[in-house]
This record gives sequence, structure tokens and C-alpha cells, in this order.
Amino acid sequence: MDTARKEHLLERFRAYLDEFPEPEPTAETSRHTDLYSLFAELVALKNEVRLESRQVKTALEEFRAVFETLQAGQSQLGGELERARNALPEQRRAALKPVLLDLLDLHDRLEAGLRALQNHRPSPLGRLLGRREHALLQAVAQGQEISLRRLDQILNAQQVTALATQGQPLDPHTMRAAELDRRTDLANGIVTGELRGGYTWQGELLRLAEVKVNRRPEPAAGADAPRATDNPSN
Repeated sequence: MDTARKEHLLERFRAYLDEFPEPEPTAETSRHTDLYSLFAELVALKNEVRLESRQVKTALEEFRAVFETLQAGQSQLGGELERARNALPEQRRAALKPVLLDLLDLHDRLEAGLRALQNHRPSPLGRLLGRREHALLQAVAQGQEISLRRLDQILNAQQVTALATQGQPLDPHTMRAAELDRRTDLANGIVTGELRGGYTWQGELLRLAEVKVNRRPEPAAGADAPRATDNPSN
């Protein structure tokens, strides 16, 4: 190939290259990656990871503090609930005690009224003229007996038990001496009568018993001493 033809082909190839559009530079092509840039990126990434780790650690510590606070609050609430649950029987007992005392007073009144009705003895003329009244008294007595039995059932259901006092020595923890008796056949301090019954409730004292206590009369002064007129020589 001669020189003129070579020049002509080179000229046409040069013209073709001049007409071909140049590609726009991209981020990947424009970025110049070298070891310095790589190490700088790694250092920045390490610092960022360290910062995020510190933030995560701080958040975990804050969450741990919150959890500990919640746990302490839950423990305290559980303790309060347990104390309230333990105090509930005592509160219920304190609320029920006045009611039981009122029921015992009612029991005493009904018992006294029934005893009065049972001891009532009308005169012969009253029995002849007051048959209706006698029947009415019997109906009232029967009604009081029914009320007393029902009241005893309620008290027994609550484990209210009467104290045994008759013939027992005076117990200052469960009895109160309201009257004195003068009997020579009994020792001092023996209960001879009950003025108001005493009761226990579930093994604990509910009401003191008011009783009559024996106190033997003292012998008169000088009763056993020899008389002044007696003469031992006679």
C-alpha cells in the first residue's frame, strides 16, 4: 500500500474518532482508588462502628436501669400485695368482732326474757281467767326459743364458745368478779354464779365473764378465845 492511501485511511479513522461521543464520567470511573483512600475509608468506618457501639452500650445500660427499676417496683408491689393479703384476715376479724359482741348482747336479752317467761307462774285465778294471755305467753316463749337456737347456730358457725365458769377458780384473764358470795362450804375464789357469760372466739377471748365469787366469812374476833370469867383453878 502506497503512502497516499495510508494517509487517506488514517485521515478517515481520525475523522471517525472525532465524531464518536465521549462517555460521561461516572462515580466509579471518576473515583480514584488507592491505598491511602482505602485506609481512610476503613478508619472512618471503624470510628463509626465504635460510635454506634458506644451508643448501643449506652442504650443497653439505660434499658438495664429501666428494667431494674421495673423489677424493683414489681417486687415492692408484690410485697405490698402479700402484706395486704396477710392483713386481710385481721381486718376481717376486726370488722366482725363488734358484730359478734352485739349478737352476744342480743343473746343475753333473749335468754333473760325467755327465763322470765318460763319462771312466770300466774295465780290460780289468773289461770282460769287468762287462758288467752297464757297461750300468748307460751307463743312468745316458743318464738324466743327459736330465735335463741338460730342465734346459737350463727355463733357456733363463727366458733364462738361459752366459757365454763361455774365452780371454777376465778381466772382474772377470762373472768371479772362483779359480786361476792359468803359460803362456808366453798374455798375462797370459787365462782358460785354467773352474772354475764363469757365467750371465746376461735380460741381467743371475746368477752369477759362477770361472775359471783365466793369469799368465806371470817370468824368473829375473840370467838375462840377463853372468856374472862373462866377460872382455870376452879
